[in-house]
Amino acid sequence: MFRDGSARLLVFRIGAEQFGVDLARVDEVIDGPSIQPIPDASETVHGVATVRGELITVYDPRPVLHVDGRIDGAALLFARNGRRIALAVDDVAEAATITQDEVLRAPGGALSAGDGMLLGLVRGERGGDLIALLDADALLDAVAHGDGDRR
Repeated sequence: MFRDGSARLLVFRIGAEQFGVDLARVDEVIDGPSIQPIPDASETVHGVATVRGELITVYDPRPVLHVDGRIDGAALLFARNGRRIALAVDDVAEAATITQDEVLRAPGGALSAGDGMLLGLVRGERGGDLIALLDADALLDAVAHGDGDRR
């Protein structure tokens, strides 16, 4: 993620929480895609969407991130194992550049550094907002395997 001591993040929001993933891992951002639910799917499968003729599974990251909030504003598309998948999110902010020195150690809790998903925390542009820095591969693995215990 860090090249020459810095990294570009794509910051997104779910409810009141902000998260960031390596911008290079995100193929595309789709604004408000039409998502069709899949009956009897796992809680992390939000549904499917058609993007330029391609059927894409859209995952709900809320159970694995242990957050509540809307996820109908945008979708982040990723290339994964030869296919494209998406994460539904509420909103996407502009990309941000951070340095390794800005990353704060992750505290223990529901989303802990122990699962490899949470890499640390960084302060947002306004200085007060915290952004959870996530490993995109670990997040995608968790949602694809339905690893959540929705509260």
